[in-house]
Amino acid sequence: MASNINTNSKEEGSTYNEYENALKLKIKLLEEYEGVDFKQVFNGNEFFTEYGLCYNIENKSQLSFNTLDSETAREKILSDLKLLSGIGEVRAHKLQSEGFNTIQDLTEHQKHGAEASKLLKIIDDCDTCSAADWISEWYPKSHPLVLCASSFNDNENFIFLDIETLGFFNQPIILLGLAKVSGNKITVNQYLSRSLGEENAVLSSFLTHVLPESVYVTFNGQTFDIPFIINRMKYYNIKRDIDKVHFDMLHYSRRAWSDELPNCQLTTIERYIFGIERENDIPSGLVPDFYKVYNKTGNIGPLIPIIEHNRQDIITLAKIFSRLHEKWNDL
Repeated sequence: MASNINTNSKEEGSTYNEYENALKLKIKLLEEYEGVDFKQVFNGNEFFTEYGLCYNIENKSQLSFNTLDSETAREKILSDLKLLSGIGEVRAHKLQSEGFNTIQDLTEHQKHGAEASKLLKIIDDCDTCSAADWISEWYPKSHPLVLCASSFNDNENFIFLDIETLGFFNQPIILLGLAKVSGNKITVNQYLSRSLGEENAVLSSFLTHVLPESVYVTFNGQTFDIPFIINRMKYYNIKRDIDKVHFDMLHYSRRAWSDELPNCQLTTIERYIFGIERENDIPSGLVPDFYKVYNKTGNIGPLIPIIEHNRQDIITLAKIFSRLHEKWNDL
């Protein structure tokens, strides 16, 4: 997530008390972890890349994760005749009265047949990217049918991603966290720059997870995380195309809950929708300060809330993705 407080980050604003509490926490952690060795605290290992070493912290936990099955997703998309040119609400009702209830039915229609056949092939091929692009031509990108297209992927293909940085513009990435889901388990890998010289190894570590079939799931990642990663890769002349299908939960969350919640910050959704209250969390705006104190003193204490903050963001991100599938299943 963005490491300063702004309206495009997950944390759109933090109170004075939150900052005061975080600064008190920093002092406490520096005292508590004075002289404590890195490996005594973090359950991880050094990760070897062609660019050197970084540190990988892996955590596994249970997660109730639900998406639509591909057949249900197919039926939902193909039942919306308005995904074709020239078909609005009135025209759709007329076609249905004539027995054309789905886009598949329209493949036999004289006027709409060619376009219906083209969309049907995209859906039958489970082409998430093309399906999402097609739906976005007729509906906002936050529409439930666009998210529905994500169900053409295996759950194992989703990469839930969040980064922590030393600033908003062209600053080093200090922590890159990602998660993958398998069955009812979520595995979080967090690649940490123990020093700023390990950032290129962090980027290289991330690339080992990016496969041809990968799909990104982020919270404001289309605006921040992915462009930031691409920019840092250019800085190190790391040449790799990481463009993938991308589902940004910030936009879907605003559509789903903006009328119900005080705001659509990730932690607000976490609190109101999932009943999670964080302890010893730090505002994103203090991540650079905490990291710089660690980097200057060698005291690992200030790293602890950064890593936990990032891990919790990623798990909540997966929960949001799952909950939105449940919420919109009956639409």
